[in-house]
Amino acid sequence: MTDQEIRCAILKYAYNRKKEGRFAENVLGWITSSYKVDNKRVQAILRSLANEDLLKSSVRARVVYANDKVITEKGTREYIEKCEGKTG
Repeated sequence: MTDQEIRCAILKYAYNRKKEGRFAENVLGWITSSYKVDNKRVQAILRSLANEDLLKSSVRARVVYANDKVITEKGTREYIEKCEGKTG
């Protein structure tokens, strides 16, 4: 799986959860187990997505959950433009 495919899979997961009115739970664990990719590689991609303001950590009851993510409006646009229909 390429880094771009991993980015798209993560954005798709977060996008679909947002459509359901939820946050993307345990993104790191989900992607590494679902796609059998290296944990450190996914961590770097998650950091990149956060640095690009495509994802942010979930905040519930004033507590930040680093591994639970929410897609931003910018992330939604990126997913629709670059990923929609390209992920399995």
